[in-house]
Amino acid sequence: MADAFFQTSIPVAHNAVKSIIFRFAELLMGLFIFKFFSLAAARFRHFTPYLMFAEGWIQRGLFMFSRGFSGATLLVLIFSLINTAASLYGTLLWALDSPGYIFRVYNSTVAEHRYALNPDASYVFSLPLDPVKLNQTTETLPKIMGAELFKSGFNMSLTGEVKRGKPETTEPTRHEGVGARIWLDEEGFSVSADTYASWPGVPPTIDGENLDFPYDCIQFDGGVARWNCTYHNAFAMGFFQAPLGRPEVHFDDESSKNYDSQYILANRVDNAWADYSKGSGTAVMMQVFTVTKGKRRHTFAETVFRATLLTNPGVLFARDDVDDLLRRAAGRNETARDAPMLGQIVEDILRAQDEGVSYNYGVNYAESDNTVIQNTWSYYRVLRTPDLKEEYSIVYTSATNITLIRSEDIENPPGPLEPCDKPFMNEAFGGQVRQTTCAGAAVLELDARFYGTVDTAAVMIINGLGYGRSNVSSESMDQRAMEWVWDNTPRMMDLLVARGYVVSVDPSLVGVSFEQMVVAMSGLQLFLSIFAGVLALAAWAALAYGADDGWSKSMLANLVHTTLYRGTAESKRAYMRAAPDVDMVVHGEGDYLVVDGKPVILHQPPETPVTPSVSMQYFGGNMPKEAMVSGVPVGSKAQGYQYAPVPQ
Repeated sequence: MADAFFQTSIPVAHNAVKSIIFRFAELLMGLFIFKFFSLAAARFRHFTPYLMFAEGWIQRGLFMFSRGFSGATLLVLIFSLINTAASLYGTLLWALDSPGYIFRVYNSTVAEHRYALNPDASYVFSLPLDPVKLNQTTETLPKIMGAELFKSGFNMSLTGEVKRGKPETTEPTRHEGVGARIWLDEEGFSVSADTYASWPGVPPTIDGENLDFPYDCIQFDGGVARWNCTYHNAFAMGFFQAPLGRPEVHFDDESSKNYDSQYILANRVDNAWADYSKGSGTAVMMQVFTVTKGKRRHTFAETVFRATLLTNPGVLFARDDVDDLLRRAAGRNETARDAPMLGQIVEDILRAQDEGVSYNYGVNYAESDNTVIQNTWSYYRVLRTPDLKEEYSIVYTSATNITLIRSEDIENPPGPLEPCDKPFMNEAFGGQVRQTTCAGAAVLELDARFYGTVDTAAVMIINGLGYGRSNVSSESMDQRAMEWVWDNTPRMMDLLVARGYVVSVDPSLVGVSFEQMVVAMSGLQLFLSIFAGVLALAAWAALAYGADDGWSKSMLANLVHTTLYRGTAESKRAYMRAAPDVDMVVHGEGDYLVVDGKPVILHQPPETPVTPSVSMQYFGGNMPKEAMVSGVPVGSKAQGYQYAPVPQ
């Protein structure tokens, strides 16, 4: 609370308002100093120093020099110093700015701030986790996931609020020979996890002969795929180096049956997942992508997770480490962690290790009409080519989740980026079509056709989840970092979807918060401003009730009340409602101070001295003859003032 009192926190409409407040406080502090010293002068009956308070430094300096050291001089000196310091009171209040402004957060949609969007923003970004700084990462997550999306100088953050729309699926057009898919139209348009994750690719060769892979260990049955395969280690490198988590797009049944499904691959130019998806290490990848066929566009969210153990040749994996990694990688669901199937997979991995062979177990299934999941558990005994010497061994587990989140009709269907004599599609990244699959398309018994466009809208790669070259489970997958990932996955996915919608779907559907700098002041500054007013009011009241009217009046009031209104009820007023005219009139050889046309002079009587020796004279209209002696005005010595005729 104490720190908050000194920190800027109270918004002010404008810097001018803040300046007025500080200037007003400065004036009030000056008023307090003047009234306080006026009261001191009244107590010590120092009227001349009281008059000096209204003079400038030069006149006050001359006064102090002429008087020498005395109580009156000391009073004027102290007043001068403190009054000068008080004139810097406003500067002091400005100096207390900490920092003098605050940021106020406003919410709107990204479409309202298109001018702030960065057209060159990267669609890929990394989130390296430091287990000791997870709280900081949580606080800055919106900034991290909105990095470079807006131009520099615009303090905008994604809120994660997105009008996602509605996913729309259709009935499957095929049941036999296919795994889990999200079906999108009656022609077989669908999206799935990587069907060929269970296939070894090109058969390796030993001694000039191709090795056989036990393909009967792979089964597709009614929209579900399973594989439980033990095979020669020469196939391990093909599996181990295959890209993880690539979505597979089937534009229609004809192309699917002819093995011409299209993959959404990570771009090697700017997407680190192109390399990071291969090999070992614990990592998470999240991405949002769209698939457009004709006037129909579908948006998907994908999450990919991988954890591994790695050991050198001759060093075996411990049962406890294998069991611990596989069960922790299953997530927080106790049922999944304690599933008997995991125990059996651990036994199969250890048996493959003992037999010196490689092993894969995987399942591909539809969790719902708009979600497909693929899990794998593997043991790879990787051989070095060409001598096929064992290089290292890997325990590998992965999970891929693809979910349809939006389906919509668009006005203009996409057109091909370039002509092509083979079946192909456009590849877009971050909302911009950059290339096609024409160059790498296989020559098949299919007519040349343009399938549509796939767009990798936003990608986030999370690393720092463990040491990828360890055979110890606790080192390979950091539990603190994974707990953070599980806690924040919904929030991260909301922010990633928001980013993907901004560049590839519709920015008007995405909420954004932007910070606007607002002038503000601290509680201390406000207190000191009010305190100056309190002091001024207290000093004014003390002088008004603690001293005679002559000390609490203004200099003008003192002049007029002791001349024009002398001896009347008006002379008791501290201030005048209607001030008379006070002028300097030139007459003859001198100037006259005139109050409402009536001059005031200082007169030294020619004969008997008057007490005081120099007295103020007032010319107040017609004078009685008895007041004139030989044309020379003579007044009462006791009263100390003289009458004289008004000069003509």
